[in-house]
Amino acid sequence: MTMNYNNIHYKTDAKQNKLEKLFAEFFTFNKNIPIHSSTPWQPPTDVYETPDDVVVKMSIPGTKSEDIRVSFSGEVLTISGFTTDTSPYEKICFYQVEIRYGYFERSIFIPKPIDKGNIQATYKDGFLHVILPKAKQQSAQKLSIKINFHQ
Repeated sequence: MTMNYNNIHYKTDAKQNKLEKLFAEFFTFNKNIPIHSSTPWQPPTDVYETPDDVVVKMSIPGTKSEDIRVSFSGEVLTISGFTTDTSPYEKICFYQVEIRYGYFERSIFIPKPIDKGNIQATYKDGFLHVILPKAKQQSAQKLSIKINFHQ
């Protein structure tokens, strides 16, 4: 009878990897989504550029529009707010917790010059869209620069 130790080793490694993944998912879940936290959570956000604008799209379903704040300072767009659980049901025991409630805040660096006077924000169907128009760049001037040679 011949034993294939490589096959046994492979099966043991595969089971260990599955177990490690299970523990990682469990502990990551507990660290990333606390039920009560003093630190703000960060909603999922897309930031992209069109020919005329930089667009920020944030998923914050269930948030009332009056509970959202948007500000732009320097090169940073900051979006903050508060989401509450409006469910009428008493919660005795949680079996799964994925929906985030409480204070959220996200600061996003905007890498382009922005026309600050024309920034627009709309909130519809759980998504906040912030349109940041790019500043009209002046035509580049061509400058001749004198080079001094030192010998």
